[in-house]
Amino acid sequence: MKNLIFFIIAILSTQLSFSQEEEVKNYKWDEVPNFQEIPAEFSNYPAVVLKDYRLYENKVGEYTYKAYVVKHQVIKILSEAGINEYNKVSINNRYVRDYRDLKVRVIKPNGKIEELPKEKIIEKEGTTERQFAFEGVEKGDIIEYYYVIKEYPDFSGCEYFQRDIPVLDAKFQINKISRARTYTAAYNGLVKESDFKTTIYVAKNLPAYKFEKNATNLANLAKVYFFIDTSLSYSYVDYYNSLNSFADGVSAKSMIKNFVEKFNLNDPALTTDEKIKIVDIYLKENIEIDKQYIYKKALETKKMTPSMVLYFYKDVLDYLKIKYQFTASTDKFDDKFDKENVVPDALSEILIYIPETKKYLSPFQFWMPYGQPNALSVNNDAVYFNKEDRQQVTYEFKKIENVLMDDNVTKATSNITIDDDMETVLVDKKSIYTGYLASYFRYAVKHVSEEKINDFVKNNTFNDIDVDVQKYSFENQEYKNNYDPEKPFTINSAIKVKESWIENAGKNNLITIGKVLGKQTSLHQETNRTNPIVISYPKKNINYINLSIPSGYSVKNVGSLAFTKEIKNANNDVIGLFKSTAQIEGNTVKIAVEEFYNFTYLEKEKYSEYRDLVDALYDFNNASLILTRNN
Repeated sequence: MKNLIFFIIAILSTQLSFSQEEEVKNYKWDEVPNFQEIPAEFSNYPAVVLKDYRLYENKVGEYTYKAYVVKHQVIKILSEAGINEYNKVSINNRYVRDYRDLKVRVIKPNGKIEELPKEKIIEKEGTTERQFAFEGVEKGDIIEYYYVIKEYPDFSGCEYFQRDIPVLDAKFQINKISRARTYTAAYNGLVKESDFKTTIYVAKNLPAYKFEKNATNLANLAKVYFFIDTSLSYSYVDYYNSLNSFADGVSAKSMIKNFVEKFNLNDPALTTDEKIKIVDIYLKENIEIDKQYIYKKALETKKMTPSMVLYFYKDVLDYLKIKYQFTASTDKFDDKFDKENVVPDALSEILIYIPETKKYLSPFQFWMPYGQPNALSVNNDAVYFNKEDRQQVTYEFKKIENVLMDDNVTKATSNITIDDDMETVLVDKKSIYTGYLASYFRYAVKHVSEEKINDFVKNNTFNDIDVDVQKYSFENQEYKNNYDPEKPFTINSAIKVKESWIENAGKNNLITIGKVLGKQTSLHQETNRTNPIVISYPKKNINYINLSIPSGYSVKNVGSLAFTKEIKNANNDVIGLFKSTAQIEGNTVKIAVEEFYNFTYLEKEKYSEYRDLVDALYDFNNASLILTRNN
């Protein structure tokens, strides 16, 4: 009897497996389509997605290594604006082994169906895309397409379903593999509906998503993560084991021993801080991130892959018996940290935490010095791993510490002169950076090509203002200066403004002097906020602007450049500020601007205060001084 039961289960399992493969492999649309009615609240959009189905079938083992993928999408055009926006489709076929099926059609309001002939589906020359356009589409039409492709198995990935128009019916489906397990996690509106052999998520009436400045936009979208692993029940301990195994690399004890002895890292007079700084400075000043397949020869070749940087830090810390914790977090703008489900692809921010010093190493961000955590994980949830003496792995969830605003300061002094033609504006600007920007810029200037260095200077000191960089120089660009607050990274630039800052108004000339801060964003038109305000890290910007008044002119409206806006917390502390002052000293207009954000998170209820602060900067950026010709 028992053998009979097992036989029946085996037969059912085979049939389920076969039927799942057949469903995906031989997928077809409905010959007579029937779609959900569009809710009234969605009727004002240019288009609505009636159906968005994505089905995966991985076949691995027993000499089989293939996958079938279905993408099926149906969009109804609701306005003229929606026609050009949604009547074109491109399919990336970079890894496609075979197109089993690809069909496209338009369904008219009267029910007439017009199928696109295959010759209209073209390959774009010089790309890896297939492309087609729905010709003659009109308001009220439904455009529909699906494709079935054979490709290599995809063992991990993420599918986003929410977009800038509503989605009425969404479905994600992936099969389970007999020799491994398929793990999934879905967020923001997707509901699990699974059976014995298949994992399914569905969603109904997903609202459109609007991008908002300084928000966790991608993290808030409806999406599904999936990955395949051989663990019977994948947990954070499994994740640690894979990370620790990854960090083990290959045996390189002699290389590590020689390195420790060369730099006298065993000297008991050295503090833990000093030892780690020596290691970090050596790596960042001497090693290039490049292809290099033999870890034991990394110091000899002066090249490492990013993974080898992780190996090296771990091996040196182990050799010196310095306690550390592997720490994993998410890019808070892309993914919310999930304490219930382990999602390896979302745990993109890998750090090494040193409990003794309360500082971090960021091995995969080669520009980041030992100290502050990675900028994308500041004030974000994370998992901290502990490996006990008996090899037992434990972990805890903690929030990564915030960083100090005064450690991340940009300070600029701009000296502005106007030529006698009253058109040409020249600026000598000294920009001084500390913290994250300083670290990144030090790294970037080493890798920017000579023909792109002017663009680097222009983009980072004048932010989308059209200028001609005539001279530039850098100060304190060596990596070791990340550890010396008295030597901030500095860009000196002399530029000529190419766009018009001066407007002639008869006897007067108007100069929009605030443009020296670079292009700014206006939030004047935004009255509603969906998401909390999130920024990477606390920061401060200080600007001193000195305008030499042209000979024969005077300035009388300096008060128009005075702005003050604040954000306060529940304790009435000022946590956000924009303040500008202006005065005339001799023949110079002297302006001081202070802007700071001493927070990383604000509830959306504080949005009006945040908007007013941002708009004060925008208004200053566009305010004009009146230069009056003297009689």
